[in-house]
Amino acid sequence: MNMRRVTNDRLSDKIVTQILSMVQEGTLKPGDKLPNESILSEQLGVSRGILREALTQLQAQGYIRRKPKDGTYIQEDIQNKLMNESVNDLLRRATYSDLLDFREALEMKMVERVIERASDEEVEELIEGLGIAINEESQHSMDLYFHYKLAQLSKNIFYMNFIDSYYDLISEIAYNSNRDQERRNQIAEEHMAIAKAIEKKDKVAAREAVQHHMKMVDKKIEAMAKESSIESKK
Repeated sequence: MNMRRVTNDRLSDKIVTQILSMVQEGTLKPGDKLPNESILSEQLGVSRGILREALTQLQAQGYIRRKPKDGTYIQEDIQNKLMNESVNDLLRRATYSDLLDFREALEMKMVERVIERASDEEVEELIEGLGIAINEESQHSMDLYFHYKLAQLSKNIFYMNFIDSYYDLISEIAYNSNRDQERRNQIAEEHMAIAKAIEKKDKVAAREAVQHHMKMVDKKIEAMAKESSIESKK
């Protein structure tokens, strides 16, 4: 079995893409057993930790099964899962869904820290930077500014690092989900609701505003997924 060495960023995602692509190409078949972790990580040129992240993601999505003291196998019904969707679409949706869950929990805590730690002047500056984007590119920049600024005002470097990595990972999805002006108008309102709750130092309202924002983001992604599925079947 010939595995290509993985050298790009987000290595675990690249491994997932490669394995699913190999299934679609027929190099890997339903029921096939993968090499053990030591061999597979060496073939891919990654650490065993990175490999385990990829295998965990594949297992969570139902593409592989892992038997203790035996090995890792490609699921028998994997072709059915892959039949109507591209590998990239599957990977993006799975990754984005997981990230969105994590991001919601993180930002609900983050706005509490902003209320506790940010000065009135810093919050005022946050609000002054808000506005309505005129296209998807400016929306992406404004969205990154707002959420990174929140992380910055929380005075927590891990929040800042997460937001930075998150927006790098979902940049393509973010552009596609912000194409219509109606949604960009909604995003501006959702950001303002979060900022105003922070200004009032209302933790409950701030958490609720974050939850609503994430719900609307998730709703938009679901709509995009349905549109993509309909197009692929035409």
